Amino acid sequence: MHHTRKWPLVAGTALATAALTFSSIAVVAQDSTGMAELDSAMAGDLAGTQVTIQTQWRGGEGEGFEAAFAPFVAATGINVVPDIIGTSHETVLRSRVEGGAPPDMAILAQPAAIIQYGQEGSLVDVASFMDADALAADHAATIGLFQDGDAVWGIPYKVDVKAVIWYPIPAFEAAGYAIPQTWDELIAIADDIVANGGAPFCVGIGSGTATGWQTTDLVEAAMLRTAGPEAYDQWISHELPFNSDEVKAAMALAAQIYFTPGYVLGGNTAITALDQTTPMDPMFQGPDGQVGTEDDDLTNPGCWMHIIPFWYGPDFFPDQRTNPGSVSKFIVGTDVGVFPMPPVDPVLNPALGSGDAAIVFNDRPEVRAFAEFLSTPAGIEGWTKLAGAVSANTTTPAEWYEGNYEAGIAAGLLANATGFRFDASDIMPAAVGAGSFWTGMVDWIAANGENTDEVLQAIDDNWPS
Repeated sequence: MHHTRKWPLVAGTALATAALTFSSIAVVAQDSTGMAELDSAMAGDLAGTQVTIQTQWRGGEGEGFEAAFAPFVAATGINVVPDIIGTSHETVLRSRVEGGAPPDMAILAQPAAIIQYGQEGSLVDVASFMDADALAADHAATIGLFQDGDAVWGIPYKVDVKAVIWYPIPAFEAAGYAIPQTWDELIAIADDIVANGGAPFCVGIGSGTATGWQTTDLVEAAMLRTAGPEAYDQWISHELPFNSDEVKAAMALAAQIYFTPGYVLGGNTAITALDQTTPMDPMFQGPDGQVGTEDDDLTNPGCWMHIIPFWYGPDFFPDQRTNPGSVSKFIVGTDVGVFPMPPVDPVLNPALGSGDAAIVFNDRPEVRAFAEFLSTPAGIEGWTKLAGAVSANTTTPAEWYEGNYEAGIAAGLLANATGFRFDASDIMPAAVGAGSFWTGMVDWIAANGENTDEVLQAIDDNWPS
């Protein structure tokens, strides 16, 4: 599989000719969708059937996905049953597949793992029932990640922009901090916070068998900002080994965040000990130093900045996370803000992203119909309008993102980027990208960054021959 092409992300402005229009209760086909099973489903031919789909989306993300597929259920009578695996999603899926009892479909964020499932014969080639050319045209930014010769093993569904930093707006304003435009400005803010007795960064990466992915994100963002997109592509394809000077330079940048004394609340031992949903909690503490009390106000942060993708808030703000179904009192864009990780060199300002794809294990008409639906802009419209999810379908109307703070920041980041690259660990062979790279970062953190050469050599030695 070729991984050295560039992956531009282009926001569309009009629906494809085979578009669907949405309402809160129905999906209405205009003439024909151009997809056989979806047309049949829209005619009611498949009512009463059921499709299971395994995802890792819970909380607000789970609600967003349900908002996306609910009109499909209402219009077709097909019951869609999401099986939400919040921790170790990939491991559970692999176990089910190897046990001969996979779900009908799944959502997965690792292209390399998807290709592996396809090559093992576990997946249905979506090009066997969908127009591969149309699919490629509508998903030009990401479809190449899931192609294997003539086969297409995954349908790009949702795109996330990574390497962004959450911060408490009231505290930044009171301290007189401007949004940093360069890496040096970011470090200057961090040093000032330490000098004033605070902790600049909130870090916690505990995520079951996926522990370590947040650190690989940081290293990838650093790699793009120091070595540049072309070297990044060479790294993904192993033309540039893990123990190269370019990767070591990226690790040094990540180490500056993780291991500079006083930078991380709790130090390096807290990084892997804290679950990924909780490290930002101290940002919300009130003057009493406690989180979860009425005086939480973002003016007395226990830690000031959290590097995590857009999907984090407000789902995992402490008041909403601990009260499922509630709405956080902290407003994104008013109370808590987001800014892009600044470039080291302003001339080199690439964006880092990832994405989720729908994969098909069981070949039945109702499964095909739901897969076809998810390939259209309508398949994510409910989530986009509810919470600003960014569609992988480039024909998605730009106006669907209007009024959403996070989506607006993501769009601006992409518009000002000097290039766009997909999450490297999601493209590398699974044994590395979702294996030794993750575990190597855990070992690196445990050693407080003192074993960089050994860790990088071990990851490189694990690259499949």
